[in-house]
Amino acid sequence: MKYPVEIEKIYKDIKDLSIQGATNVAISTLEGMKEAVRSEVVQDDSLFERIINIGNYLAYARPNEPLAQNGVLYMKYVFSERKGMKLELSKAREMLEDICEEYLQMIATAKSKIIEHNTSKLTYIDHILTHCHSSTANAIIKAIARGDDDFTAVCTETRPRFQGRITAKNLVDARIKTTLIADNAAESFVIGRGSRPVSAIFIGADVITMKGYCVNKIGSWGIAMTAKQADKPLYVVTPLLKIDHDTAYNEVEIEVREDKELWDNAPKGLEMYNPAFEIVDAGLITGFITEYGILKSNEIAGVVQREYPWLFKQKPDK
Repeated sequence: MKYPVEIEKIYKDIKDLSIQGATNVAISTLEGMKEAVRSEVVQDDSLFERIINIGNYLAYARPNEPLAQNGVLYMKYVFSERKGMKLELSKAREMLEDICEEYLQMIATAKSKIIEHNTSKLTYIDHILTHCHSSTANAIIKAIARGDDDFTAVCTETRPRFQGRITAKNLVDARIKTTLIADNAAESFVIGRGSRPVSAIFIGADVITMKGYCVNKIGSWGIAMTAKQADKPLYVVTPLLKIDHDTAYNEVEIEVREDKELWDNAPKGLEMYNPAFEIVDAGLITGFITEYGILKSNEIAGVVQREYPWLFKQKPDK
């Protein structure tokens, strides 16, 4: 199926990581759908199908992007519930744009609620280690650190793409005492053998599941296992909108990126393997810091079913 140039540009930017991070991918997907609603020349009731196809094209450009994929599900469910198919074309376009905007607002509201509902419960933490870059984890770290002169942060550089440098810059800009370390130094810091103390670990998530585990940047499992050994809390900072409610543990597809990220112009015959993410088991997670409070792994399913029932009204497109 052929898509407009603007949509192909967004797809390429997601695919080659010019757009990265679950929130940015979701925003780009929904904004792409909005643009398509305005520009599509379809003049009949196939418009809705066309927009959903475009949404899925963008949301599934890379695996491990349920925040974007759930946005397409929300569009499908709400448009049907509001009987959008019965509207004249101009009204249907207006409704589709409104629904895209609603989901974008849900993302923004979830992030603000994470800060609002949880900061006061976490101010006892003075020394945090965080892995990779999560804009939501960044935001709550800044909120916890506000007014605490003793607060320190350690962040990993996360090779090969060094997303952790984004975290480091943001925290330094917020005047937080920040130390950047190589990925493979994280476990030493967690057990107390680094240059800065660590009392808790915050990671983000690209995917969370109904069973209470998550998928995050490669290296997260080792850090989580070390935290468990050192008896230090590990929190996953994430909106519940990142739930993949329809995938079993052994069905999770882990994104594997190009070999050239690891070594461009590598010797011929060298085999390389470059997974971007990995599963962090539920038993290693102290709690999920969410828009509905700090949840245990076994509480995720019940809260998602209660707060986002529309997710369960249909099967995701894959």
